[in-house]
Amino acid sequence: MKKHILLILIILSFTAKSIAQDCEYKEYYPLVELARKNYSDKNYNEVVKNLKIAFAKTEHPFGADLHFALAVAQKQKNNEWAEQIAMRLAKGGVPLQYFRYHKKSEWYDAFNANFNTYSDYYKENYNQELRNSYVALLNRDREFNSTYHDWRTRKIELTLDELINGASEIISDFDQMTDKYGFPNEKLMGYYYVRRKNSIEHYNSEVLIIHIYQRGVLVFENEIDKIVCDGGLHPKYEETLKKIRGFGNSTGVEQEMKVRYAKYRGTE
Repeated sequence: MKKHILLILIILSFTAKSIAQDCEYKEYYPLVELARKNYSDKNYNEVVKNLKIAFAKTEHPFGADLHFALAVAQKQKNNEWAEQIAMRLAKGGVPLQYFRYHKKSEWYDAFNANFNTYSDYYKENYNQELRNSYVALLNRDREFNSTYHDWRTRKIELTLDELINGASEIISDFDQMTDKYGFPNEKLMGYYYVRRKNSIEHYNSEVLIIHIYQRGVLVFENEIDKIVCDGGLHPKYEETLKKIRGFGNSTGVEQEMKVRYAKYRGTE
């Protein structure tokens, strides 16, 4: 009996260890958060140490964190690390324009000379079409959300059908995209360069998912933990998404928008 219990404990131990290993970003997030706290405390050596440990946990450090790391490397005059970060960003699809403020750096000339090699790596290993389509979808979602709030506050008028169709198109396009490629993340698309800010940012997928949940459709409801582990969403949204709902019963856009229309225009 004791042998059987011991065997079960061993199996459970290996299973737990395997689950932890499968969650690629489990240790990554707290290390980056610690590094940012180190930066606020002006403890720059600890920033570098914790970022390097975090980046070693995955083959795909996030673009926004590499953007932060490059600034730290330049501040510390750590040219070797700065060049490594720049190469990683370029391989993730960041254009040469982003690096224009680093032209006087020791590493820049060699980096510039090899830039086409990094661009070719991006084209061969990431899906630029998916990135462009996803960014366009995020922008459309933001615009529709703004339009909805203008309607809610009576700045504009929309029909019930316009509300239903606007929300449905975004969810339909998202469904088609994820059916074809899976949940969009940086490992598939590369990094999100924002030209007007000359910055690299997160795609902020959580905003889109929250809006979809609020509009009555619980996409990926039972797969959020896996998406987090794959780097598609920050861990803090696991619990948030369990609580996010619209005014309806989460049975679809039409039911949700009918409830909202009754709530905000029902007395007319």
